[in-house]
Amino acid sequence: MTSLHTQLSTVLDEEIVTIDFFCKGQIGEIYKVKTADNTYILKISEPSSNLQVEAKMLEDINKYNIAVPKVFDVSQTHLLMEYIESTKQAKCAQEIAAAKVLSDLHAVTNDARMYGYYYDTTIASFTQKNEQTQYNWTLFLGQMRIMPMAKICYDKGYISKETVGRLEMLCRELYKRIDLSAIVPSLLHGDLWSSNILFNMKGATLLDPALSFGDKEMDLAYILMFDTFGDTFFESYQEVHTLSDDFYEVKVPLYQVYPLLVHVALYGGVYIKQLETLLKRLQA
Repeated sequence: MTSLHTQLSTVLDEEIVTIDFFCKGQIGEIYKVKTADNTYILKISEPSSNLQVEAKMLEDINKYNIAVPKVFDVSQTHLLMEYIESTKQAKCAQEIAAAKVLSDLHAVTNDARMYGYYYDTTIASFTQKNEQTQYNWTLFLGQMRIMPMAKICYDKGYISKETVGRLEMLCRELYKRIDLSAIVPSLLHGDLWSSNILFNMKGATLLDPALSFGDKEMDLAYILMFDTFGDTFFESYQEVHTLSDDFYEVKVPLYQVYPLLVHVALYGGVYIKQLETLLKRLQA
């Protein structure tokens, strides 16, 4: 940490006063770095490309004037970012701010009508493969999201081979269940829950993205899975983007399969039972 302390002081052109433990992240520890005048967030990990990918995703979102922490330095083992001070807000104010930032993000598309992304991204400690040749949303969702994560869950011993087979069958039928005619690739956060969005008087700031282009209602189904936001959010969001007619009945359960598999892979336990309940609901 001593050599990193010196390196970060040079990068910031400020003398670092303290580096204090802040919390445990998915891929390593997170610290709060203080200088005489400023505060920063420092993420530490074992050598990998994960933090570099996170920095790149944050910089991509920033290109669209959507609030994310500024990146100051990144390597295979650390990421130094702006510290965003959150302030207590009324629940309704938070939901309106969240709807604004997410509707702005979902307004971003790509000329090629591509699903996936320009490079492989990450969610938690896992890599998300993003084929740039995917122009079919349900094919992408099945082949590049659900089944790779199902394999991870199987390899960890959390789901059975029979469950993998049920998921394969579900993925083959996605195109029959989802109306593709009105879906346009939107930039998705991909991992939006209460810990990945901060609020202050300036509005909402997005953290820890898992970027890809997909059906914007994928993010909304994730929000409903953990009851992150309620009616005020959805009312405000729909002032910009209307929900599809089959959103609640069809898309929500289908779009919750992938994030639920991610949680099975991370934690096992209760999420395995939730996955089984969801598959029964989907008659899969």
